[in-house]
Amino acid sequence: MTDISPASALTHYSQKRPWGHFVALLAILLLVAASFFAADWDVTSLTEAQKRAQALGRMTLWLGAFSSPELSGEFLKHSWELTLQTLSAAILGTAIAVVLGFLLAIGSARSVCVGEENAVSWRRNFPLRSPSAVLCSACRLLQDVLRAVPDFIWAIILVALIGLGPLTGALALALNITGILAKVYSELWDSIDEREYEQVRVLGAGRLKTFLYGIRPLAARSVLSFTLMRAECAIRNAAVIGAVGGGGLGAEIWYQVRFGAWDKVSTLILFTLFLTLTVDLVSNSIRRQLRNDPNHPQAVKSRSTFATLSRAYVSAAVILIAFTWSFWFMGWGNNAAPGGESRNYLKPAAELVSGDSWGNLRFFQRLLHPDLDLAVLGRGDTEAAAQFRAGGKAVSLFDNYGPLEFYRPAAWVAWEGELQKWFVWRVIKSSTVPLAIAVVGTLLGMLGAILLTYPHTLAFQLEPDQFTGETSHPLIRLLRFIHMTAARIVGLIARGVPEVMWAFLFIAFFGPGLVAGTIAISIHSMGVLVRVFSETVDNIPYRRFEQSFMGSRMACFGSVAAPISWRDWMTYTFFQFESNVRAAVVLGIVGVGGLGFFFTFNFEWFRFEKAGTYLLMMVALTITIDRISRMLKLSRVRR
Repeated sequence: MTDISPASALTHYSQKRPWGHFVALLAILLLVAASFFAADWDVTSLTEAQKRAQALGRMTLWLGAFSSPELSGEFLKHSWELTLQTLSAAILGTAIAVVLGFLLAIGSARSVCVGEENAVSWRRNFPLRSPSAVLCSACRLLQDVLRAVPDFIWAIILVALIGLGPLTGALALALNITGILAKVYSELWDSIDEREYEQVRVLGAGRLKTFLYGIRPLAARSVLSFTLMRAECAIRNAAVIGAVGGGGLGAEIWYQVRFGAWDKVSTLILFTLFLTLTVDLVSNSIRRQLRNDPNHPQAVKSRSTFATLSRAYVSAAVILIAFTWSFWFMGWGNNAAPGGESRNYLKPAAELVSGDSWGNLRFFQRLLHPDLDLAVLGRGDTEAAAQFRAGGKAVSLFDNYGPLEFYRPAAWVAWEGELQKWFVWRVIKSSTVPLAIAVVGTLLGMLGAILLTYPHTLAFQLEPDQFTGETSHPLIRLLRFIHMTAARIVGLIARGVPEVMWAFLFIAFFGPGLVAGTIAISIHSMGVLVRVFSETVDNIPYRRFEQSFMGSRMACFGSVAAPISWRDWMTYTFFQFESNVRAAVVLGIVGVGGLGFFFTFNFEWFRFEKAGTYLLMMVALTITIDRISRMLKLSRVRR
């Protein structure tokens, strides 16, 4: 009999229940509470009868306009051309992002760039301990900046550089997705247990060879799976990014919305859903080939060496053909305007290479010099600081209440009034809007996804006989198939319609504000999360269910599938939260308020220094969230 000492038992418990997850749970509860106190939630459209009736009337008219989409041959042809334009921009942007993200991830991954497998304590986290550690920290900062700025904002900046068109959308997507892929790739590589590639290092391989022959193959399946998911998201984003100059479906949707042509808007949204559904089916087919368990009923059985190599070459050929087509279509194959001639959207790229268009980026130099308003604090320009003091506009934080009087509510009111004079404080306060929307929207989306996962899964609806031993009646199997189909249609529509389109719908009911943005985020998040949640459950070997099955599929799901999948669910949810923060910034542009609205307002009025301050706040938000997640071990990284 093995004797387990109390010390070893405590160590084992701490490893299985890391303290970071308990702190994370408490932080989530505090963030949710703070979200309701720090932001203005207007729900009078629900609580007041008159406003509720008006809101219902607006939404009825809005939805009624979608009952008769524009189906004329000319407009359908035009919509199809825009769909291809959107697809080409998404493929080109994703292809560029995969290459750049892979290279940036090599520098961002501690296991690849730094090594130090035997380093412990502070040496693993101190960024200045070695030149390679400095390079790793710099790469992580760059990836944070790239993904912190939403693709919408990148598109606004790039329009001034290369003009309107799908190339703008493709490059905006590429910049944002590069940061996302670099982060995830590096975390996936860092999450590989060092003992699994120790033999490669023992044989004398350097850092690069250890990566190529040890780390990369072990994480290849997860890397490919996440790349597919980001490609789907890129197509949805490409369908919206046209609203700010990225071309494709988004540009036409935004154009028709401004004229109130809801019949045409409904047709364009149907094409967006069709595109999303097609990509969804193709991605599902590829994912089925990536089953981790070879004994899984849905896993692809063993193949001959020739078949395996043939599949690899065919997959590479398909990717190459898709990239070649998107490049050709964007340059010479599109004909977006009815009756118009093809336009080469790649010409601005040639101007970028030649340097002719870089003169348009003079404003970018001003963006890189954000207005920190230091004179109000008595810093910087002494003459301006003196003028602020003379006019009573300088911040005098502790004139009436000292720092030790923090227990007095009146002190907090006075301090807030003084800080309101400082522009940077107002920028910081504007960040509470996207944060509140992201926190509440992600939480609601996660809860909705959990409720929808059970009817969404293939394992518990069509294949329970694999672990229950039951022989279901055909009518029961038909009923379960209907349940699964309905759940998957709900998930597809929820994630297929971009957040901006959902926001338009709920703005019609609630009016501009946080409530409309939060509901839009929660519905879209539910659609994204229910897919990955159900895939996590379907990937569980059925023998795990068979061992614990007690006669109820629902009980088996709740007591076995959910606990096994919980950690993956939380990882996906946190990734979605990061994405939702950026999406909430974008929603500010269309009426929700906060960072996105103020950035766009100042940018369009050529106040580039102030716009740069809001841009800096977006970057600070992303870096803060990323560093907290690493500290609390909310991602898969264990390094």
